[in-house]
Amino acid sequence: MDNKMFGRLLREARQRSLMTMEGLAEASGVSGRAISDMERGQSLPRPSTLSELMDALGLDDDERRRLARAAARRTARTVVPRQLPPDLMVFRGRTADLAEIDRLTDPATAPGGHTGITAIAGMAGIGKTTLAVHWAHHAAERFPDGQLYVDCRGFDATESPLDPGEALGGFLRALGVPSADIPSCTEQRSALFRDRTASRQLIVVLDNVRDSAQARPLLPGSAGSLAVITSRNQLSGLAAVEGASVLHLDVWTPDEACTALAARIGEPRCRAEPEAAAELVELCGLLPLAVAVVGAQLGAAPRLPLRLAVAELRATRPRLDGLTTDDRRVDVRAAFSCSYRTLDDATARFFRHLVLHPGPTVSTEAAAALAAVEMREARRHLRELTAAGLISRDADGRHVLHDLVRAYGSELAELAGQADDADE
Repeated sequence: MDNKMFGRLLREARQRSLMTMEGLAEASGVSGRAISDMERGQSLPRPSTLSELMDALGLDDDERRRLARAAARRTARTVVPRQLPPDLMVFRGRTADLAEIDRLTDPATAPGGHTGITAIAGMAGIGKTTLAVHWAHHAAERFPDGQLYVDCRGFDATESPLDPGEALGGFLRALGVPSADIPSCTEQRSALFRDRTASRQLIVVLDNVRDSAQARPLLPGSAGSLAVITSRNQLSGLAAVEGASVLHLDVWTPDEACTALAARIGEPRCRAEPEAAAELVELCGLLPLAVAVVGAQLGAAPRLPLRLAVAELRATRPRLDGLTTDDRRVDVRAAFSCSYRTLDDATARFFRHLVLHPGPTVSTEAAAALAAVEMREARRHLRELTAAGLISRDADGRHVLHDLVRAYGSELAELAGQADDADE
């Protein structure tokens, strides 16, 4: 039954009519206690009682239809959404990361006993979505009221970020709320979503989130539910305000990368050329998206020796040309460009200088010197690059550039240099 929905609509209609509960009781002939029970979601009216209430409130036709629909849902069954994308059949590795998500979502082991929000952050192509969806399938039996999923398009190559209100509309319809009963504004939709999830045990996967502001209205309203969020952004706002636990995802280990490649092209092929297989995944920077692209290329050429694939990838210039596909959603260069486009002009210029540093890590002082900016400005740019998932920090506080990100940045720096030469 949808008593709460009817109660909310009845209360709103009474308040719009500027009537107290006692005034409505007197005008309709329905007892004040019965009206109170209805507004609190404790009961639904009989048809004759509903008619008396609507007449007393002076409702128009649209309002009468909405109340009647809400009151008629006496036998509506609870909708259990199953929105998770399919689990990846060739998923391999991530044992430690899966165990860490289990720890963060278990009340017995979670920091402070908080289990409501777990964010998976990391650079483009590192496998955040794959990990989140795989874990959610694994944990689905802990959440009997279903799973909700939405791609928030926070870093999308072809579309703008999804409006939270649009995402909430999809969630509410998946939970059985008729379109006519879904409010028009995002704030009211968020409130209704929290109300409809208050007593449920759900997994809500918010994939590819742009920032904390986009995710916040989409969080469920139950302590028994869990939001799993993926983003290139570090989501420090959710961690600070909502107490989200953040898992910072790193590239695969060499063993994980080789196992994942074997899952895509066949173990016999990798066993026949183990050194070439290991070199291939190293050339991919152990980045899951790059390994997937190479795996797809090799799958389309089943007779090609791995040693020749290594030679071809080593000889490819620029390097990222060897990791392209006809689908921008799984193209390594396109994935990096989505992060780069979020930068302001000054930070983008700083990034093009940063990639000229020869080592895998760079200090803040060296970064400032490379870009010829003050330390305060360098720190701001480095924070923005970290938030965009283009760099990370190591245990010593130095800034880390992935090899493929460096290759992408070098392409941009060369193009910018050519443009400057043309202007002179």
